Amino acid sequence: MVKSFPGVRTANRIRNGRKDIYFSIRYTRNGKQYEEGIGYKSDGFTAEKAYEILKELKNDIKDFKAISLRDKANQREQERIANEAANMTFSELFEEYYQPHIQNKDKKSTYDREVHLYNKWLKPFLGGVKLNLISRISLIRVLQAMDKKHLSNRTKHYAVALTRQILNFAIRNDLFSGENPAARFDELKKDDNRRMRFLSEEELNDLLAEIKKHSYSVYLMALISADCGLRAGEIFKLTWADVSLEKQMLFLRDTKNGRNRYAYMTNRVFDELSKLKQCEGNEFVFQGRNGNKIEHVSRTFERAVRALGLNNGITDRRQKVVFHSLRHTFASRLVQKRVSLYEVKELLGHSDIAMTQRYSHLADETLREAVSKLN
Repeated sequence: MVKSFPGVRTANRIRNGRKDIYFSIRYTRNGKQYEEGIGYKSDGFTAEKAYEILKELKNDIKDFKAISLRDKANQREQERIANEAANMTFSELFEEYYQPHIQNKDKKSTYDREVHLYNKWLKPFLGGVKLNLISRISLIRVLQAMDKKHLSNRTKHYAVALTRQILNFAIRNDLFSGENPAARFDELKKDDNRRMRFLSEEELNDLLAEIKKHSYSVYLMALISADCGLRAGEIFKLTWADVSLEKQMLFLRDTKNGRNRYAYMTNRVFDELSKLKQCEGNEFVFQGRNGNKIEHVSRTFERAVRALGLNNGITDRRQKVVFHSLRHTFASRLVQKRVSLYEVKELLGHSDIAMTQRYSHLADETLREAVSKLN
């Protein structure tokens, strides 16, 4: 203990092959004694400096501002981040923090889409603006520029949603403390962009037959979507560990809404999967190059749709046949066969029955028959 500076302790140590003095401090908190290191004399620390640090810490403990040197260091780091954040621009936030965050977190198509939207529309209007100066007017200017290029409401909604997402990321990570100007942004009219096209039994069978001519794996993926209701991404993620031929079930992990669920095979899906060579549990059922996960639906599907003319004369994108139309076809076939909307909801893995209500009009005949029982 250094007599001139009560609470300061010294210790002789060897550092880098030379004798050195290490300073530490002792203090009492809630009746218990604590000791924390300060640093070496060779780094410029002295007993007097250590004593000043100790006095400052004691005052902070008394005023409930800090309880330890580590606590004070954390406070200083937070203050540093807050000062940086006060002068941070939207571009610095996106390029230095948000972009590296999503690079390995999101799938490549999502990452590419967000980076493109940022470079094309957000950076030119928001890039050089400090975070605390971004306002709703700033976003309205972005939307006005998009209007001049006749972009769809869907794209404009996406621009607002991405801005909101980026700023929420900043708030969660203490990079921004203001109110998110993109929250509750109601200046845009909402369009119903849900795809509603589904195939008749004849169209479905023709499409499956056409695909099968060119690619068995794409045919089987399309069959699983149409008969089991799987999204393309859920099919791509299937491993052999998720396939139970004995129970005729598929286990779907980490689906779009974050929940796991089971899908049930029809007889023809079971027959086709039974023909495949069973591989190790962690291997994908449908493999891309080098056994990796497939990322996109093969163009074989699009060519088959074109060959059958299923999209001829259709300009509304919501009515065009795409791979996701097979999932709609699965749901539509169930409703037409008088399966309840609740059961359809569970089989599709919808988190909200409102998402399943789009198929309710297909149950009109069932409802008509229900009322006719009163006659």
